[in-house]
Amino acid sequence: MCVYETGKGGQMLEVYYQVLDGQHGDLDINFKVIDPKNVTLLTDKKSSENSIIMDLEMDGDYAFCMDNTYSMMNSKLVFLYVLVEDKHGATRSDVEAKTTESADSGDVEKDAEGDEAEPKEVLEWQGTDENGESYYLEVGKIADSLSSTLAHVVKSRHLLSIYSAAKSRDSYLAFEDTFIVDVWSGIQISLMFVVGMLQVYMIKKLFSRNYLGYKDIY
Repeated sequence: MCVYETGKGGQMLEVYYQVLDGQHGDLDINFKVIDPKNVTLLTDKKSSENSIIMDLEMDGDYAFCMDNTYSMMNSKLVFLYVLVEDKHGATRSDVEAKTTESADSGDVEKDAEGDEAEPKEVLEWQGTDENGESYYLEVGKIADSLSSTLAHVVKSRHLLSIYSAAKSRDSYLAFEDTFIVDVWSGIQISLMFVVGMLQVYMIKKLFSRNYLGYKDIY
């Protein structure tokens, strides 16, 4: 079974998988990551879980394949988390950094390559502090703050998903152990019941025989 996710060169790929339930078999599986050119980037043999982080080098659909053909009797339940995101590059101030050079006609804004940059409109939000004085705040900074908050929320959701998967795995293991204990307890109780009934039957047969007196024996 394979799951596909589209990625672009320069992005970061994060993959996490964990075998939650293996019925009565081992909690392991074969896992592969394959690029758009059908080249295997990573292979795990009979692994129960792994966390993978890598940089993508090309655009296309990446395949994440799970193989359980070596297990003939038991199916596996696997939690798979795939995240493709842009790298955290330079900040807004770094990207839009400009150098100001003094000229005869005044200050001229230039970009990082030294070319003259076009004037850019800056949106500001006006507010009033507790002293009644007005202050101004760039909308771009608010957008950066919201983007940072969103990134932290996504990361928190990712961690909660992994925690939920680990908790589910513990639940499946507890259920499997409980099932084994219940089966063996049932077998032992049934065996004790059969042995007890057999003992009662043998004792009853022993005392139900006709009494032979002294004269009958001799």
